[in-house]
Amino acid sequence: MADLLSNFEPMSNYSISRRIQFVIQYIHDQHYASKDQILSFLEQKEFYISSRTLERDFEKIKADFGIELSYCQSHRGYFIDKDKSVKVESFFKFLELVTLADVFSDGLQNNHKILEYVIFDDSSQLKGVENLHPILLAIKQERDLEFTHYNFHKDTYKAKLITPIILKEYLNRWYVIGVPKGEEEIRTYGIERITHIKLGELSTLNKERYYHQTQQFENIIGLMYTDQQPEKIQLKVTNLHTKYLESLPLHSSQEIETSEEPGYSLVSYRLIPNYEFSIQILKMSIHAEVLSPIWYRKYIKEEIDKIQLKYQND
Repeated sequence: MADLLSNFEPMSNYSISRRIQFVIQYIHDQHYASKDQILSFLEQKEFYISSRTLERDFEKIKADFGIELSYCQSHRGYFIDKDKSVKVESFFKFLELVTLADVFSDGLQNNHKILEYVIFDDSSQLKGVENLHPILLAIKQERDLEFTHYNFHKDTYKAKLITPIILKEYLNRWYVIGVPKGEEEIRTYGIERITHIKLGELSTLNKERYYHQTQQFENIIGLMYTDQQPEKIQLKVTNLHTKYLESLPLHSSQEIETSEEPGYSLVSYRLIPNYEFSIQILKMSIHAEVLSPIWYRKYIKEEIDKIQLKYQND
C-alpha cells in the first residue's frame, strides 16, 4: 500500500506528509486545539516548526484535501469545520490506510517477524489491489478503462469498456463504479474480478450527468441503491451494543440519544434502507428493534419470521 501511494504521481496531492497527518489527527482528536498546543504536540513528534509554517500547513490542508480548519473564539482553538469541508469521513478513512501502511512498512524494516504478531481477517480480500493504480489513473486523467470482468452469477468472462467515475470500498473490498460504453446507467465492478486491465482513450463522457447516481451511494450502506428518497430510520438498541455503534457507526448519518427506557438508546439514520442495511439490523439480533417507519418495522419482522420458520421442524 505504501508503494502504491508513493508511486501514484497523478495523486501527489494525497501523498500526505507525516507532519500534516499529525496536525489533522490532533485537531480532530482534541476538537479545539490552540496553535501552541499543536506546535507542542508536533515537537513531541520531533517536528520543530514555526507558527507561520503551521499556518502554511493549514492552507495546504485546505487546498490539497478540502479540509477546513476554523478557529473558534469561544473555545480558543481550531476545529475541523465539517460544513465547509469535503468528505471528512472519506478523508479519515484514507488517512487510516496511509497510517497503517506506514506502520507496517516501518515494522517490516525494523522487525521481519512483525507479521507473526498480526492476524488478518482474510488475505483473499486483497486480491485485485494492483488494479487500484490504473483505475485511479484513469479517473484522474478522465480516460476510458478496458478490462475483462468475471461474473459470479453467470460464471462468464466478458470484455468491458467503461468510463470510471469513482472507487468505493465496502467490507474490505474495492469496487470501481463507472458507465459502460453505450449505456446510460452506472455499473459496479469488484476489482478482484478484473483482469487484463489497461488505459483507454480520453473519455468523451459528461460525468456530471451521472453525479446524481453516484451521490446515491452516500445515502446507503454498501452497493445496492435505488432511486428512493432517504428517510429516517429509528432503532431502539441496548446500551451495550450502542457502544459498538459509537465506535464503528453503520452510516455517516448515525445519531444516538438517550432513551426513556432504562438500558436502551435511540439510534437513528437518514438513508435508503437497502438489503445491506437490513442485514446489519438482523445481525444485531436481540440487541436492536426497529421503531419506525412502520413499513420497515413490518419488513424486518417478516424477515425474522422467515428465519424462525427454518427452525420450526427441529
